[in-house]
Formats: sequence, C-alpha cells, structure tokens
Amino acid sequence: MFSHVPRRARLLIPALIASTVLGATRLVAPADSEPIIRRTEYGVPHISANDFRGIGIGLGYAQAEDYGVRVILSLIRSKGWMGRTFGRDSLSSDFSAALEHARVEQTYHVLDADTRDMYDGFAEGVNRYIRANAKTLPTWAKPVFHGHDVAAGDIGTANVATAERLVARWLQRSAGGAARPTARDTGNLDVDPAAIFGADADVGSNAWALAPSRTKSGRAILLRNPHLAWTAGYWEAHVTVPGKLDFYGDFRIGSAFSVIGGFNKDLGWATTNNAPDLDEVYELDLDPTNSERYRFDGTTIPIRYESVTLPYRSGGTDDSLVSETRRVAFTPLGPVVHRTASKLYIVRAGPDGEYRAGSQFLAMMRARNLAEWKSALATRARATSNLTYADRAGNILTIWMGTVPHLPTPSGGDSVPIPARGSADVWTRLIALDSLPQSLNPRGGYVHNENDAPHFANLNALLDTARYPDNVERGELRLRSQHALQLIGGKDRLSLEDVLVRKHSMRMLLADRVKPDLVAALKKSSPTPAVAQALAVLEKWDNTVAPTSRGGLLFETWWRRYQSQARDSAYAEKWSWQNLTTTPRGIGQPARAVDAFSWAVDDMQRRYKAVDVAWGDVHRVRRGSVNEPVGGCSGALGCFRVLSYEQRPDGTRNANSGDGWILAVEFGPRAPRAFSVLAYGQSADSTSPHYSDQAAMFARGQLKPVYFLDADIAAHTLRSYRPEP
Repeated sequence: MFSHVPRRARLLIPALIASTVLGATRLVAPADSEPIIRRTEYGVPHISANDFRGIGIGLGYAQAEDYGVRVILSLIRSKGWMGRTFGRDSLSSDFSAALEHARVEQTYHVLDADTRDMYDGFAEGVNRYIRANAKTLPTWAKPVFHGHDVAAGDIGTANVATAERLVARWLQRSAGGAARPTARDTGNLDVDPAAIFGADADVGSNAWALAPSRTKSGRAILLRNPHLAWTAGYWEAHVTVPGKLDFYGDFRIGSAFSVIGGFNKDLGWATTNNAPDLDEVYELDLDPTNSERYRFDGTTIPIRYESVTLPYRSGGTDDSLVSETRRVAFTPLGPVVHRTASKLYIVRAGPDGEYRAGSQFLAMMRARNLAEWKSALATRARATSNLTYADRAGNILTIWMGTVPHLPTPSGGDSVPIPARGSADVWTRLIALDSLPQSLNPRGGYVHNENDAPHFANLNALLDTARYPDNVERGELRLRSQHALQLIGGKDRLSLEDVLVRKHSMRMLLADRVKPDLVAALKKSSPTPAVAQALAVLEKWDNTVAPTSRGGLLFETWWRRYQSQARDSAYAEKWSWQNLTTTPRGIGQPARAVDAFSWAVDDMQRRYKAVDVAWGDVHRVRRGSVNEPVGGCSGALGCFRVLSYEQRPDGTRNANSGDGWILAVEFGPRAPRAFSVLAYGQSADSTSPHYSDQAAMFARGQLKPVYFLDADIAAHTLRSYRPEP
C-alpha cells in the first residue's frame, strides 16, 4: 500500500482514516420508505432507508446507474425473456430460467419478509432507472421486472452439462462406447449462459484474518482480495436500515444478494473459491419391459417429463412472437443426463433447487457475533466458497464451505457413475456444518486461504486429510499460499497499514526457489557474451516484480519456455507434505534450463531490444486516460499480488484480471477502520468520472479510506439524491 507513497503521505493517511472512528452519530432515517443514496468520493453509494424494500430500490437503482444495460440484461436472463427480446439465437438460457422461475413460484412465499422486500425493491429500482432513462437506453429495455426475476438468479441448480460429459467419457471407456450425448438425446436443456454473458477468468483470491494477539492494536484484522477478470463486476456499496442493518462490502452486479464479502460494526468475512464435489452421478436400471420406467427399491418408477414452451422473436418482417417447446426428463433423485437401452443416468446435486441464498446472505450481513453468523451458515444455501472471518470480539475463523453430500459409498469423482439399486445407494443428506474443515482461533493468531485445500489454514494446526470424506477437497500447498505464510505466519504484530504493505509484496517466490540452480547451470555452460550479459542482469535482480525491477521479465520469459519443455520434471524436488513450505525447488533439467535461457535472451532482444527491461515498462494499468506501470504476476510464479495481462501489439501488457478489489478492515471497540480500492472503478461507463478514478491509485499500491460512520459519510458526500419515482 505505502511502498510508493512519500513518507509524509504515509503519516497523513492513517490520521485521515482515524477520523472515521471519531464521529458516532448514526444516520437519521428518511421520513418515508424511499431510499436516500449518498455518493462519496470515487462514487461509492451509501444507501439508507427505513425498510428493506427501500434498500432494495436503492441497490437496484444505483447498480443500474453504474452498469446500465448489464444490470438490465442480467434480469432479462433471469426472467427468461432473452428469446422474446433478442430472437431465437438467444432462446437457450430461457428454458433453464423457466425452471428456476418455477422453483421461485414454489418457494417465494416461504422466504422471510425482509428478503422478499429486498428482491421486490431491487426489481423496482431497476424499473425506475429504466423509466427515468428511457430516451437513452435501447428500445428493448422495458420496466417489466419483479422480485421473482431477481430471486430466480439465486436458485441453485445441478450441473447437467458436466454430468453429461462424465457419462460420455465413461461410456467411451467401456466396451461398445457411445457417442457423446447431447441435450436432444437426453431430453434435457442445452444451456450455456456463458455464451451470452461471458465467463470470468478466475485466477484465485487471497484472504487473511489476524487475531488480536498478532496485531499492534490488539484488534482483529480481516483482508479480502478476490482475483477475477476485470469485467467481473465487483461493486462497492454500504447499506443501512437503522437498527436492523449496517453493512459495507462488495456486491456483484445484477442482484440484491450477490454479496461476496464485507463487514458490519461487529464482524466481517472474505471469500475465496474452493473446489467441492457437490454432486454424484448415478446409474439406474431401466425396466426391461417399459423403457419409460426405472427400477429402484424393488419396484419400478416412471421417468417424469415436463414440457416447457417459450416465445421468441421471429425476426421476420412483422417480428412476431413464435414459440418453441422442449421436454425435460427428471426423476425425484435428480435430472436425467443420459440414457442407453438399459440404463438411465441422473445427477443428484447438493445445490439443486436451493432457494435461500438471499436470506442466508442477509442473515450473515445482520449477524452480531460468531454464533449468529454460523447460524446463518447453517442454512447451507451457498453452494461453494472458503469463508475467512474476523470479529470485534477477537475471533478468527476459516471454514471450507459447500453443499457437499454425505455419501454412503466412495465418490465417483469426475469419472465414474455410481450404480444405484435403492435408497441405501444414494446420498440423502449433506455433510454437517461442524464436520466441514475449519480452523477457529488457532495458535499463532492467523488463518489464511489462497484457493488451496483447507488443511493449511494455519501451520500450527494442520488438518488431517484422513478425517474427511473423499469428496472433500485435497491438494498441495502452492507457491502463492507459501508466500502468504511467509508474510503473516510469523510472530510479529502488525498494524492495519502493515498488513496492506505486506499484501502488496512484489516478490516472485518461484525465483527464490529456482534462480540459484539456474545461475549455477548457466555459469557451467560457457555462456556466449549475450547470455553472460543477461546472466549478470539475472544475478543483480532482486527477485521482485516491482514496476522498477529489472530482470523479472527476463526470468518469467525463461520460465515459461523452460516449463513448457520440462513439464513434470521442471523442479529438482517436487512439493511434498514433508517439506510443505520449502518445496518445490531447484532445477530438474539443467541442460533444458540453459537452452531455454538462451532462447529467452534472444526473445527479449527481439521484442524489447534489451534484456534488462523494467517490469513496469511492459506491465501497465490502462483505463480511460490512466496509463501507469504496475507490479504483480501470476500466482503460479509465486506472486501474492496476482495479476494477469492482455498482450498488446506494441509488446506491452495490460492488466485485465486478478488483483482488482482489495478491502482491509480492523474491528475497533466502537467502529471498524478500513481501506479499499477497486481498480476498475465503480462504473463501467467510460464517460463516468468513476470509470478510472481508482486505476492509478491501484497501480501505485494505494487505497482509499472507507467511510462507515454517518459523520464521515456526510463530510465526504459529493451527491445526495433519491431514485426517480
């Protein structure tokens, strides 16, 4: 955070942030249920209302202000109106949306009133934005949304496409293998929402929690640092219903409850992606006398079908609506993914049909202590994620969450369907919350996760993998996680500012592990003058990817070439449990390494006319008028500040994925103290002042103060308004 800030500025920033805990006045609620939106510096919306419907209105309206058509499109997709809006080419996702809507109709009334009010309000907020901006929006954008459309986006589903691929591979490996099944073969829906909306290039996330024993203030600290494509749509907001809700965090565009992390005055949490096995594919026997029935529990049961008929724009001269019907096959155990002459294959998924994700998030946002927060988790409505937690009472926790089935037989994983002849063969419940891998207040005062398996959250309390079923994630401790442990795994006490300095570590841990062997191999190889000159650059390099560092680009160019050739034998010593924080290390194929370095020298000369190019001369943050050098690299190289880049024709690289949203909070006795930065800004509109106003700050490793108390919000409000009616 402060590594590129003058010392005088470093002293001023903590003083500025300290001012956020001085004012204790809370917001006076508006006289009616209409929300008030106050935009502070960098466009952050602080939304207050007397009730949850008002908060929903404010969220929907403010999101639409910043992301416009993207918000509207997300609701059109959830509503199942893509085909009737854009034509038959966009129809596919409507069939899955229709099933999700049907589930909403079954369950909406069961949700608590506050959650329903948030859904209803969000839809109304988007409708208001459309009405207020009808002249500038596309003609297809209509104020047609209601709470069911928003809630449909939170319905859990089974991953039918993945299950289809599993069965196809299984059949192909078996005698008389079959061709890959299609949606038409199975009677199910061929849905690929990513084809319409794009897919996030997820390269990982970081999360830390430090107990009071590890902080200078004696207060718990939480760090949240997701890594997704810079089109992922993280969006910062603060929502307040006096006496009922006061939450600051990051939302994802298009929903009232895509709440990924944040904090209230008592507690907060961060998420990192995990990889739970949420489903099981089962092989059922078809009734040989009736192919529309299957055998189960000593009897035969009919396969059920549901026909879904949906309209779409014809695209003809009158552009009228025509309809298409698809038939879905399912069983009480789960949807059908494939069938042969004698077998029926179904997938049974933990998240399938789950409708309470919104209510769980709202309960987490409102929780006042660890017991209330874990009670919200017990809903088990969120399908995946590691959750890292800290609170004002000093508790820290990381828990590997997932709607993971408690299997009666060994898991088939991602390759084998499990034969099921009766109820005893099929899972019927989830692994209990308290039985999931978790670390609460471990010795050493820290927990962390960087998308690796949960067993390494604290090295003083390693979790035994043998304690957990085989469908609980396992894996090695990769370089990024090892880097994190070097940053926070010691005994020193840290301030919030110290945490952010360490979060911005520019070291490339891979270089520490393999550069000595590379240097030794090059010196033994009778290097050419050009290679010898490059070797001198490599030896002088500080093993970082700071913008001014010279040698990092040469090393990265060499490693990518060498690893592509050496593959599994790139290291002299692979990672092992016995040396979990010091491996992998060394060069496994010195001769290949020398050849790859010679190639890298030539490539650097060809591309850049030099081998000692500064990292920041090539790696940039470009957004709007901002063009700044930036440090950061792939987590596979052992960088903790993870950044991915798009190659430009001129040889430079634009940061476009990875580290982009950072939130760090310290839980004080009266109020939290926090910093944040969102590299790609609050708005996706290139004409907005908040499109690129955080980009340079992010590139320099700086953060802005988070305003949580009303006195600070009022002092820094740039614009206060209510949504258009």
